[in-house]
Amino acid sequence: MDSEIEMMFCTPPSITLNRNSTVVRNSSKFNRNMLPELETDIDDIWSDRLKKNPKLYNATKFRLDTTELNANKVKLNIGITSYKDFIGTNWSPNAKELKNKGETIFNNPQAFMSDALGVGALLLSSDNYVTFQMRSLDCGEACGMWDIPGGHAEPKEIVGKKPMTEVEIDDIDPEKITNEIYDSILREVVDEVNIPMKCLSDPLLMGICRNNTSAGRPSAEFLIRCSLKSNEIRDLYLQGNQAEADESTCIRLLPLDEVLNMTVEHEMWKNMAPSSKGCITLAKNFKF
Repeated sequence: MDSEIEMMFCTPPSITLNRNSTVVRNSSKFNRNMLPELETDIDDIWSDRLKKNPKLYNATKFRLDTTELNANKVKLNIGITSYKDFIGTNWSPNAKELKNKGETIFNNPQAFMSDALGVGALLLSSDNYVTFQMRSLDCGEACGMWDIPGGHAEPKEIVGKKPMTEVEIDDIDPEKITNEIYDSILREVVDEVNIPMKCLSDPLLMGICRNNTSAGRPSAEFLIRCSLKSNEIRDLYLQGNQAEADESTCIRLLPLDEVLNMTVEHEMWKNMAPSSKGCITLAKNFKF
């Protein structure tokens, strides 16, 4: 397996996981552990990143702590975090030291990490082509690399635009969090690729992958089928009027068979975002 990724959870081939078989348990006990000196470092790292990329902005995110599979249902243990904390921990120059400290103190290398939950989609056209986009140079990570449509589940869709300190994660209806995780990846496909929502199937969870280039940040990877053909997807993307058109610079569609047989020697793999590598790796073990 590519050293940039590791599997956190893989959907067994014998079952199908959708929003009805995904259970969220949300609690502040699933938030990251805090250190006084770490909070100062987070502020400094964030200020430095803003100077380099003024387009970045902070927002509340969900934190994925752990997962459990039981009786053909997956349970996601969810806390609260922020994009600022994600940049200041998972992307900290001292991330390796933080992971070692988490392992030593809590027997958990992710204990001090934001681990903001990402979402990504293997978007499959009606003629079995998979959609990839080249990330723009203004993106917060994986700039100029091939990637799948994706982003984050957004607490603001449930509680409004509140800072992390004002969000009581324990009080949120867990079913609303489940729906937001699934709805968020549909929105990302609409906003990034310009495909109408009515053309998209409800997502199926293929699994969850950790990105080792960002200190183990988790991303839930989904299969979404599209009723449009590959050329229709390309044409819609090239219209350029989607909400997040500035996040990518071009599109490429590959046959599913080629994607499932892709190796590290493939020319795209060598310039592919870790989230996309994780999605493809999970897809290879998924029952289509």
